[in-house]
Amino acid sequence: MTETKTFRRIGVAEAEALLAQGGAIVYDVRDLNSYRAGHIDDARHLSGETLGDVIAATPKSAPILICCYHGNSSQEYARILTDFGFSDVYSLDGGFEAWANRRPR
Repeated sequence: MTETKTFRRIGVAEAEALLAQGGAIVYDVRDLNSYRAGHIDDARHLSGETLGDVIAATPKSAPILICCYHGNSSQEYARILTDFGFSDVYSLDGGFEAWANRRPR
């Protein structure tokens, strides 16, 4: 029997710590207009149309943080990535809304 890989749901503070370590890839799965209006620094837009390319081009061991509006859609994308063998996947609880409303450090 093989071990099922899962993603982790993390809050803003843990996401900030993950990004501070460097090397994490951030994917924003909101619609393109929302992404263009504002996103986490260095985030890349991800959609159903580009998912296959991302799966093919992204190292399976890279830490990946997925962000959506409120933290729901990101869980679906995180599940898909873990199903495709990605081992270090995170979904941002509260989504971009929580990130945008965080306290400045």
